[in-house]
Amino acid sequence: MNERQQLRFALAALAAGVAWGYFRHRGGKHPITHAVLQGIEWFVAYGGAVALISGLRERLQEVEPEIEERITHFRQVVTEHTGTDG
Repeated sequence: MNERQQLRFALAALAAGVAWGYFRHRGGKHPITHAVLQGIEWFVAYGGAVALISGLRERLQEVEPEIEERITHFRQVVTEHTGTDG
């Protein structure tokens, strides 16, 4: 499944999650909040976040194609000089 299909599937899960969350919590104090949280949870669970991030990463590669590496961490070396010889 490519990213576009994955994103559509996750958006459908978002809509279903919002509907289910509202139906489940409609008698509570904050039904819309619970519905939105349920929708987001289902969106992430069905790969929506991964599809969005990979799509954004591809678009960034189109804008700046010369960047091929990502820096994942820096290493710092600290040398202590005591001021005495020997």
